[in-house]
Amino acid sequence: MHLRHGMNPHQPATVTPLDGSPITVLHGAPSYINLLDALNAWQLVRTASTTFARPAATSFKHVSPAGAALAGPLDEVQRATFGVDRLGPVASAYARARDADPKSSYGDFGAVSHPVDPELAELLRRLSCDGVIAPGYDESVVGTLSAKKRGGFLVLAVDPAYEPPAEEVRDVYGLRLTQHRDDLPLTRDLLDPALPDAAARDLLLGLIVLRYTQSNSIALVRDGMTIGIGAGQQSRIDCTRLAGAKADTWWLRRHPSVVPDPGLPLSARQAAHLAAVDRLCPADRTPWLAGLTDVAMVSDGAIPFADNIDEAARHGVRTLAEPGGSLRTPEVVAACAAHGITATQTGVRLFHH
Repeated sequence: MHLRHGMNPHQPATVTPLDGSPITVLHGAPSYINLLDALNAWQLVRTASTTFARPAATSFKHVSPAGAALAGPLDEVQRATFGVDRLGPVASAYARARDADPKSSYGDFGAVSHPVDPELAELLRRLSCDGVIAPGYDESVVGTLSAKKRGGFLVLAVDPAYEPPAEEVRDVYGLRLTQHRDDLPLTRDLLDPALPDAAARDLLLGLIVLRYTQSNSIALVRDGMTIGIGAGQQSRIDCTRLAGAKADTWWLRRHPSVVPDPGLPLSARQAAHLAAVDRLCPADRTPWLAGLTDVAMVSDGAIPFADNIDEAARHGVRTLAEPGGSLRTPEVVAACAAHGITATQTGVRLFHH
């Protein structure tokens, strides 16, 4: 199948199924990056939903998640942001995923673990979103979505029973690289057995999210949803600072003096809400940020220096999962103890490129 274009519009591109295609294009014409986003996003939500037996969703942008979440109740800010009183499980998962970082999710590619129902279709219709991948669509939903983006909205159906080949192959500059697909199970057994269930859930969700995030990466998770992802940085501390800054913004959007304007269209409402956060003075910001707590932090690679822990503590982190095994892991563990952070060394690195 010919793609709309490759990574850039001047690059022609095609896609060839290896053993039957896992996806069907129901509407639109995918590009190279659309498919990278869709296939990584689907794997994330499929794994999360299977692990937790709940609908899961993610908002992808440039081959990394801007946010990911399990289905759950919406808080007051999320209800005001999306202009709803409540949402069902599938739509709530996507709203919670997109709420993590609405600025980065502008023009995203969405993925949900369950069929798209009319409620989610209506939400997608009102948001700036480029496409969606799901294991099915309720009747009339494809027609609703097909009208988006002047008919350019991409609707992909995925076979939920499809299992990819064991080997992954990539051609780069005349060399063919082959490796076994990363299918190591990510389970509760990787974590400290003494952790409370909610903390273990958030750490495990973070591990699943980072498996499909461009490395180096850090995820901050709270209440079954990401609130800050720092992806694709060369320095681990930059990942941590970026994730922390996003988590701070997420929390500041819940400041009592910052309220979404229901009179604005959704995209404008979200932009105005973020602008109101920027206008908060230090006297309002500092005490409010001190109230952010119960955050879980996950690192895809070993944390090399204790400065990451000092930074994490500033953003309410109370539990940590990282591979361990660095020369300074004892210093990292000591820093966690000093900040009251419960640390787990999983022994599993989750680099993704």
